[in-house]
Amino acid sequence: MVYLVGAGPGDIGLITLKGIECIKKADVIVYDHLVNPTLFSYAKENCLLIYAGKTAGAHHMEQKKINDILVKYGKTNIVVRLKGGDPFIFGRGREEASALIQNNIPYEIVSGVSSCYSVPQYSGIPVTHRGVSSSFHVITGHEKDKNESVNYSSLAKLNGTLIFLMGLNSAEKISLKLIENGMDKNTGAAVISEGTTQKHHCITGTLKELPVMAEKMHAPAIILVGDTVRLQNKWFIPLEKNILATGTKLINKQLQKASGNRITEISLIRTIPLNYDIFENTDLQRFSHIIFSSPNGVNIFFDYMLRAKKDIRALQNIQIAAVGKKTAASLEEKGLFADIIPDIHQSSELAKILCKRNHTEMLLIRAENGSDKMTDIFKNNNVNFTDLKLYRTEIDYTKKELLNLFIKSMDYIILSSGSAVKAFSELAEIQTNAKFISIGSETTASAEKYGINIYKTAENASAEGIIKCIREDFE
Repeated sequence: MVYLVGAGPGDIGLITLKGIECIKKADVIVYDHLVNPTLFSYAKENCLLIYAGKTAGAHHMEQKKINDILVKYGKTNIVVRLKGGDPFIFGRGREEASALIQNNIPYEIVSGVSSCYSVPQYSGIPVTHRGVSSSFHVITGHEKDKNESVNYSSLAKLNGTLIFLMGLNSAEKISLKLIENGMDKNTGAAVISEGTTQKHHCITGTLKELPVMAEKMHAPAIILVGDTVRLQNKWFIPLEKNILATGTKLINKQLQKASGNRITEISLIRTIPLNYDIFENTDLQRFSHIIFSSPNGVNIFFDYMLRAKKDIRALQNIQIAAVGKKTAASLEEKGLFADIIPDIHQSSELAKILCKRNHTEMLLIRAENGSDKMTDIFKNNNVNFTDLKLYRTEIDYTKKELLNLFIKSMDYIILSSGSAVKAFSELAEIQTNAKFISIGSETTASAEKYGINIYKTAENASAEGIIKCIREDFE
């Protein structure tokens, strides 16, 4: 089964609910260059990602090859062909559907929000307005061959807004041809680049000024010609900075919330649950304290509680410790309030506090490949504890191409753990001028070991602390 899904123009919120549902169940996603990578945060951990992007003057994968991939995987898998905007507006969606029809592969079309109207709207420009423009017309600015010529004579006479997609390199031709065919050279015009994203940029002028305007912009961009441009009333205020979060899906979600959904997510780390059998056979009531070192540990612990049908009342006489506020917040979502949270959100600080408390035996919930700082401190202080490793974090190598596709356009890159540092150092192959922001001193030390120069370390080791650090820098 293949779903031909429109991903919208760039803003993560402009994909349909049906599109998200398709991504969630996909075994394979074949995606384009203009797709917001944050959409992959909805995909399954084992989803195969295949980049088939096309940019101006360069095809990463020819259309026939894309068709072949859809047919190959569509026979036995749920495949999502994820395309920028709408799949049938200059998106070759029909060509891909034809290949599926010829090979008896079932498919569905999931419409997407098109840049032809949404990008002008994010610039505060209506494509129609009573008394100014009674229609809008979408034209390709990138003609396939000499046999497909735009009829500028007809376009120049239309009482409507003209919208040229993929037309940045044709701006001079568009301007000259429309004026030659009778359109007023002072007709309003606009060029909008990276529409609906955090680098959304719009410049306006007249038809005769269009070539000069286009020279100041870069792809992806659209061109508008029509007097509705003069009705512009700006409302969308982008950050003008691209921020990339590279950690687990959980920390990236927290960063999205702290930023107001204004960052790009490419999770370079998978979280793999472990040792359920050991958990199931563990008598929780023998412990005086349970220590949670991360929100991931909290979520997996309570997933296992449900799976093992262990009642939460088994924790009623146990002191609960959390390494930081975010871990404590995850506990609160489960109906528990942490008794112990260090002022400095580090495992070593929590360990020092716990060493001073009366206890029988402590249960530490953590990652298999996590830091040993806490356990070393416990051993040195003769603390009786059980080290229960409920999960493992590992590098998600399927994100390598995706990371290197977007890394150049980033202004800030967030490293939220030592695991994220290691993943980035292994997967990144392209040099970047982005500023690296670390969640805390331990992550900064890890980055230095891998030769990554941290620009700033957040004062507060949390998602809010990271976003505050970045905002203070660029403001």
